[in-house]
Amino acid sequence: MCIETIIVDSDRKAAEELENECRQMRELRLAGNFEDPKKAMEYALYHRVEFALLEVDFDQMSGIELARRLREIDRDMIIIFVSANSQMTLEALRMKADYYVIKPYTKEDIKDALYRAKLLAKRQYKRMFIRTFGRFDVFIDGKLVKFPNAKSKELLALCVEHMGGEVRMEEAVDKLWPDRNYDDKVKALYRKAVIGVRSVLEEYGMPEAFYSGRGVCCLVTEEVTCDFYIYLRDQDNKKFIYMNKYMFEYSWAEETNAWLQKRSKLTGQSDPS
Repeated sequence: MCIETIIVDSDRKAAEELENECRQMRELRLAGNFEDPKKAMEYALYHRVEFALLEVDFDQMSGIELARRLREIDRDMIIIFVSANSQMTLEALRMKADYYVIKPYTKEDIKDALYRAKLLAKRQYKRMFIRTFGRFDVFIDGKLVKFPNAKSKELLALCVEHMGGEVRMEEAVDKLWPDRNYDDKVKALYRKAVIGVRSVLEEYGMPEAFYSGRGVCCLVTEEVTCDFYIYLRDQDNKKFIYMNKYMFEYSWAEETNAWLQKRSKLTGQSDPS
């Protein structure tokens, strides 16, 4: 895990000290060191930022305002303030900053702040990312997961659609093998698909993300990040944009796609293009 980090501080000497400390922690990757909060904001709009180390006081945009805008981009972004103004602590807590360092600080103060950021990032980090907008794909540790057969991948997609709810064997057979009779042969195909999902997740060290029992299976949603789930949960989401396509390779997903199209028009969350 490497935490994408930016520093925003108009004091160049202080910024360099922060940068040196960041480079000492291998879990952090310093993506940018900015004097101008507007440039930091512009960078965050187009690049992944997981942790922001911010000075509070700027001439044009306060660190508090910058933090609010960064959280609009990603509400899980870790925010730690650095300031000589101890009176700003209350304001920082109001906007739910993760930590606050008062100048003048020691190297140990900064190391402690960075260590806290690392722990917070570990708690938020999910190894598995599931993409449903467009083609269905699964990534673990940033790498595309290859499934042993197409039906195993489709079965997992159906579990994603159920958002943690159980998928019964009868429904899976109806969706994945619509032209087959519900007999022992098709039940064996279902079991083979279940074994395929289970084996590939075990290979990647994530067996806890999938449950299978007698005639049922499901995704353990707490173990994954999914664009579909974030889109439904967060109306202010800017991280995942629905572009009128949802798991388009599966005919059974067309009903959900139609519902998403209707919803996106009402909420204005779709890509206008």
